Amino acid sequence: MSTRFRVSQQLLAALVILIAVVTVLELPRPYPTWLTVGPVPVNPELVVPGVLGLVALLEPLHEGLAVSSIVVGVVGSVTLWLAAMSLYALYASSAGGVFWGGFFTLLSGVALASLLFVRSVVQQGRRAVS
Repeated sequence: MSTRFRVSQQLLAALVILIAVVTVLELPRPYPTWLTVGPVPVNPELVVPGVLGLVALLEPLHEGLAVSSIVVGVVGSVTLWLAAMSLYALYASSAGGVFWGGFFTLLSGVALASLLFVRSVVQQGRRAVS
């Protein structure tokens, strides 16, 4: 697999875990206001796991069909779907209340990031043994 692709996966996975830690521990955000793309506000808790899910969907194309790439692709598709639906619900809804979409998107993103890190460690172990 391409080294750039693997590095981008690992960086996105680390960023998802960092965002989850900042969110769960209620640490001060490194950004004072919502980031924007033009007039549209961007929620990092939804966008970054969604991008990681999209990159994970490309896994079977780069690595080929294997059990690990299929599992990563499935978890990536769930993460991307949750992020897309959560973004839609966040920006289309004017109703108040608790927003659970962000929680489930971030949870799925952390699961995907953990899966990518574990798979990387296992692959490094296999290379060391061979």
